[in-house]
Amino acid sequence: MSSSQKLNKSLLAAAVSVLFTPVAFAADNQTSGLERIKSDTVVITASRTSQELLDTNSSISVVDTKELKNFANDSVPELLRSETGVRLTSDGTPGTKRVTIRGESALRTLLMVDGQRIDEQKTKSGAPMLINPYFIDRIEVVKGPASVLYGSDAMGGIVNVITKQASEEPFKFEGGANFLSSNNSFSEYVNLTGTLDRFKYAIGAFNTNAGDIVLSDREHLDNTSYDAHGFNGDFSYDILDNLTLGYRGEYYDSNAETSTTVGGTYAAFRGEIPKWDRQKHSLYLKATDINDVIAAFDASVYYQKTTKDFISTPIPIILVDVANEQESVGGNLQLELSLSDTFYLVTGYDGRLEKMSSYSDTDHPHGYTITDDQGYKQESHALYAMLSTYLTDELTLNTGVRYNYIDNKAGSSLTTDYIVIPGKPIVVRQNPASNHADESHSKLVGSVGLVYRPFDNGAFRINWSQGFRAPTLQELYLVTNTGEPQYGNPNLKPEESNNFEVGFRWDDGQLFADYAMFYTLTDNYIETKRKTNGGMGGRPTYTYQNIAEAKSYGAELSLSYLIDNTYEPYLNLTQMIREYEIEGKSTKNTGTPRFFGNAGLRFHGDMFELDGYINFATQTKDDDLNGSNYFGDVNYDGYVTANLSVSTKVGPEDQFTLYGSIENIFDEQYQTNQLIEEPGRFISIGFKADI
Repeated sequence: MSSSQKLNKSLLAAAVSVLFTPVAFAADNQTSGLERIKSDTVVITASRTSQELLDTNSSISVVDTKELKNFANDSVPELLRSETGVRLTSDGTPGTKRVTIRGESALRTLLMVDGQRIDEQKTKSGAPMLINPYFIDRIEVVKGPASVLYGSDAMGGIVNVITKQASEEPFKFEGGANFLSSNNSFSEYVNLTGTLDRFKYAIGAFNTNAGDIVLSDREHLDNTSYDAHGFNGDFSYDILDNLTLGYRGEYYDSNAETSTTVGGTYAAFRGEIPKWDRQKHSLYLKATDINDVIAAFDASVYYQKTTKDFISTPIPIILVDVANEQESVGGNLQLELSLSDTFYLVTGYDGRLEKMSSYSDTDHPHGYTITDDQGYKQESHALYAMLSTYLTDELTLNTGVRYNYIDNKAGSSLTTDYIVIPGKPIVVRQNPASNHADESHSKLVGSVGLVYRPFDNGAFRINWSQGFRAPTLQELYLVTNTGEPQYGNPNLKPEESNNFEVGFRWDDGQLFADYAMFYTLTDNYIETKRKTNGGMGGRPTYTYQNIAEAKSYGAELSLSYLIDNTYEPYLNLTQMIREYEIEGKSTKNTGTPRFFGNAGLRFHGDMFELDGYINFATQTKDDDLNGSNYFGDVNYDGYVTANLSVSTKVGPEDQFTLYGSIENIFDEQYQTNQLIEEPGRFISIGFKADI
C-alpha cells in the first residue's frame, strides 16, 4: 500500500471518529443503503411477538428484500454486508459465508428461519446459511445477547430469516435471474404465492451455478466454484378466522470447492464438498384473540437434517475425507397474555433434540487413521417469559427470564490407526471406543429494558441482557481432523456474557436515525489450545478449553436524510474496540476493525433509481495469543471500495425491474478474514418480474 493510500485511510478513520460524539439523532436501518425502515415497521424477533420497531429496547435492524430492487446476490449473508455491527467471514467455501455480530465469532451468532434454529454441532466456522436467498420476505437482525428469548448461541446476536408469505390475490408470480462477474455465477428463481378462500400458499425454487472467484487484477482463484439449488413451500389453512394450521418445508442442496489465499503450508490447501444439504419440515398452529386474556397461542414442531461430505486434496501434511450427519427435532409452545392494560406477558417452552454422527478417514505421512463417531446427542429444554409493563403512555419496562437445561449424551468414538513403515507389514492399532461421561448444563439468564417514547417519531432505549453458549458436541467429545487433530473436552463450561446499551431512534419521514452505544463482558470463552504431546508422526494436536475473556465496547450509527423526495445521503457506521484475554495475556488486536461501514447518496427519480456508495474498514490485526491459530498473527490492511448501482421499472404496470451495478470500481485488493481475499472489480446485472 502506498503512503498516500495509508494517509487517506488514516484521514477517513479520523473523520468518522468525530461523528461518534453523542448526538441527539441516530439510525437503526442498515440495509445496504437500499431502503430504510419506517418507524411503524413491525418486527417480531426482539420480543417474540409483533411490535413496532420504535417500541423495542434492543438494537434491531430489518432488511426488507421486497425493496432490494438493485441488488444482485447469490447467498443470504450478502444481504447483510452493510449492516452496522455486522461483518461477514469465510472459511474458504464459496456461497457459505458466515455472519459475525459485534465482534463475536459466527459460532456465537444464532441463525433462525421463521423463528426456528439452524444448528451445526460439528463445525469450526459456525452454522452456514443454507437458505434459498430468493424466498425471503425480510431479515431481522438483533444485535447483542438475546439468550433470554432464544437460548444458547445468541451471544453476539440473532439473524432471523422470515420466508415468503402468501399474497392476498389468488395468484401472484415473482421470478427473475441475475449474473455476477465476481464468480461468473448465474442464478434463476421463481416464487408463486396466493390465497384461495381460507387456503394460503407460497412456493419457491432457485438454482445457482458459479465459477471460480475473480480477485483483483483479474486473477482467478482456482477451486472455488459451487452449485446450489433449493425448494420451499408454505401451505396453511384458516380453520377459523383466528385459527391457522400450516406446513412449511425447505430443501437446500449444494456442492462446492474450497480454497484459500493464505501463504505457508496452507497455500496449497484445496478441498471439495460434494454434498452439503439441509432439509426441514415443520407444522405450526396459530391462534389470535382467543379471549380477553389470551391474546395469542403459537405451537410448532419441526424435523431438520443436515448432511455434509468433505474431501481435502493432498497437501504436504494430510488428506482428509469426512462425512457428517445431524438430525434435529424440536418444538415451541408460546402464549401471549394480556393481563391488564398495564401488563402483557409472552411465555413459552422450547425443546429440541440433536443427534450427531461422523466418519473420517485421515491420510498422513505415517499411514492413515479412521475415526467413527456414533450416538452423540444434545437435548435442550427451556422455559422463558418476557413481561412488558406499561408504566405510562410513553414509558415501557420489559423484563425477561429464561431457564435452560442442556443434556449431552456421549456416544462412542472408535479410532483405528494404520501405521505404514516402508518394507514392513502395516501395523493396525485400534483405540477402544471412548466412554465419555454424559454432561449436563443449566443456566438462568435475564434481561431488563426500558423504552421511553416521548415523540410519535422517536424513542430512547436502555437495555441490559445476558447471553450464554453451551458447548457443542464437537467441543465436548469429538475428534476433528480438518486441519490439525483437535480433541473434545467433556469438562467445558458454558460461555457467559453481560451486555449494556443505550440508544435512540428517530424517523419523521425525512430524517431517519439510530444511535446505540454498547458494552459487553464475556467469560469462559471456549478456545482451542495446543496440547503438549504431539500426534502421530509428531503432528501438533489441539483441544478445547475455557481460557478466554472478552470485553467489547463501541457505537453504531445510521443516518439518512431525504431531500425533496429525490436525494438521500446516508451513513452506516460502526466503531468498536474488542479486547481479548487468554491466560493472563491480552490484546486489542482481535481482527475487528476500529471503524467500518458504508456511506453514499441515493437518487430517487421518476425513471430510475441510482445509488453511489463506498464500503470501508480501517486497518486491523489478529494476534495469536495462545498459539492455536494455524496462521499465527494476521494483519489486514484498511480499505475503501467505491460502488454504483442503478435500477429501473418497465412495463405498463411497472411489473418488471431491471438492475445492475459495478462494485469495487477501483479494483481494490483487500481481505476481511484470514482465509480468502475479497473479489476485485465486478459487475452484476439482473431482472425481476412481479405479475
